[in-house]
Amino acid sequence: MRQKDMYHNSFEESYREPFGAAPKGSPVTLKIDISDRYRVSHVILHYILDRTDDEKTKEMDLCSQEHQQVSYEATIRMPERPQLIWYFFEITLEDQTLFYGREKSYESGEGQVYDHIPPSWQITVYDPSYKTPDWWKNATMYQIFPDRFYAAGELEMEKAPETSLIHAHWENDPVYIRNERGEVIRWDFFGGNLKGITEKLDYIEGLGVSVIYLNPIFEAESNHRYDTGDYHKIDPLLGTKEDLETLITEAAEKGIEIMLDGVFSHTGSNSIYFNREGKYDSLGAYQSKNSPYYSWYTFHHYPDEYDAWWGVGTLPTLNKENEDYQDFLVHDKESVIKTWQQSGMKNWRLDVADELTDDLISQIYRQLKKKDESSVLLGEVWEDASNKTAYGKRRDYFLGGVLDSVMNYPMRRLMLDFMKGEMDAYTVHRRLMTLSEHYPKEYFYAVMNMLSSHDVERIQTMLEDYLPDDFSQEEAEKLIIKQIKSLSLWLYAFPGVPSLYYGDEAGVTGGADPDNRKPYPWGRENKELLDWYQKIGQWRKEHTALRTGHWKSFTLDKDVIGFERWTENGVDHFNGETSNERMLYLFNRNSRKKIEINLPIQKGKWQHLENKKRIFSSKNNVLTIELEPCEAMLLRLMK
Repeated sequence: MRQKDMYHNSFEESYREPFGAAPKGSPVTLKIDISDRYRVSHVILHYILDRTDDEKTKEMDLCSQEHQQVSYEATIRMPERPQLIWYFFEITLEDQTLFYGREKSYESGEGQVYDHIPPSWQITVYDPSYKTPDWWKNATMYQIFPDRFYAAGELEMEKAPETSLIHAHWENDPVYIRNERGEVIRWDFFGGNLKGITEKLDYIEGLGVSVIYLNPIFEAESNHRYDTGDYHKIDPLLGTKEDLETLITEAAEKGIEIMLDGVFSHTGSNSIYFNREGKYDSLGAYQSKNSPYYSWYTFHHYPDEYDAWWGVGTLPTLNKENEDYQDFLVHDKESVIKTWQQSGMKNWRLDVADELTDDLISQIYRQLKKKDESSVLLGEVWEDASNKTAYGKRRDYFLGGVLDSVMNYPMRRLMLDFMKGEMDAYTVHRRLMTLSEHYPKEYFYAVMNMLSSHDVERIQTMLEDYLPDDFSQEEAEKLIIKQIKSLSLWLYAFPGVPSLYYGDEAGVTGGADPDNRKPYPWGRENKELLDWYQKIGQWRKEHTALRTGHWKSFTLDKDVIGFERWTENGVDHFNGETSNERMLYLFNRNSRKKIEINLPIQKGKWQHLENKKRIFSSKNNVLTIELEPCEAMLLRLMK
């Protein structure tokens, strides 16, 4: 049998209605075409409920017969309990039984014929009563590593940990001082603080930013502060509780929210709770089994053998199922979440969300929403969040009532693999469509999209690794700027929340940690990049279609990716803003040659958003555009 003799495409509503994730209890109709050259006995739809591994079958009905194709369809009702559904087809012919399933287990769309049980398509069944806040879907984020952004006032060195290395010059590069075992024994600090962020709010506002995400700010020994010493105290090098409250208040006056990093899977060994180093005036779990915190940790041979994050002894792991810890974090009158809610903090990013239980995440979620429905809970997840499995358990992140958003590392990988030439535009299109299919729309438009973060190389440094060998230094520098502009425009025009890692807009480079955490180069910025990020930040604020408008991906060449954004009849997906616009993003990743594309599209004139004198006219419902090497453009349909 030829592959095209059977056909189902989960991306097309003629084969799967409706497209994508489905509300609980709703009907989904599935169809498959089979060549009329074959005598079909019957076609069976197999679908498996992920919660119970319960497999169900339904015989499909013959629904049409035309163009040498016989079509079979079946409608199934989604379960009332949110979960994943997996489906494939079984086709019984007069002389054999065949199966039809996904071509690849991690990619939807078309399938292929198998002689055995195939990879299945996924339907995400979610609870539609849970909504992500509208302000968040419209947001643009700025991520700040607090010690490295801006220092306001004199650095009070006496507030630094004893093992600190204080840089005398802001222009220095970060450094780790390690012992022979590779352990960091001295942490370096530059002196960035909360008052510094407050002083730079006008600058941040000028980037079109509406939410600032801060890496950890609670008292800790290290400069990254993922080794929390006291969840109820701001690190003295960064400032005070009052400094945070001032930042929250003054940012709000500019329409900017603040998001804190919650590190709730582990503490520092040098903390009020564990107190291995004896620096705190408390009875820590390391010091005594009678400690009020002893049950928070798991010891194997007391006190020196205990569970620690990735085996790092300075990061003892917390027992997330311990009710006393849960009360301390969420429920007590002065719990961590409630304490900072009283200071005006309503948005959190959960570090290593996979290492927290869904139950604990849901408890945090409910407490945030009880105080303010517009609160946002974002999780650090590196894979497809709809089908993520961690510690042997399927996670419920996007089924409703667990998270509002995740960091969209899968999209970042697609963008970089596309730039490296390891993935063509057709593959990128299918992978983006797969994410769109797997994620309920409320979440697809709420994920945090980024090119850089504190955990990965900065985008400019990564692009340097992909440069053609025969480019001169001048050519290479121009090419990288062009690539950064093209990729950032992709990010800002795409559904979800674009996140700008501090300093990327100024041309900061950086490889692996700690190099990706350099100080912001005040007065030494790359002016071209800075102007660019200010420009695209304003575009996103001005155009509803770029934020919550409809989205359709397409490609016409292995080197060209594109998508449309539009509001239909003046209304977007979510908040009903009156706006009637249609936008078009195009990007040629090829660094050497121009590419002409011919895009089937409605009649009209399309204006280049950056250079408004450039206008392209559709002729005979075809838009012809020539893209320069590494050129991206955003076009707007003229009225």
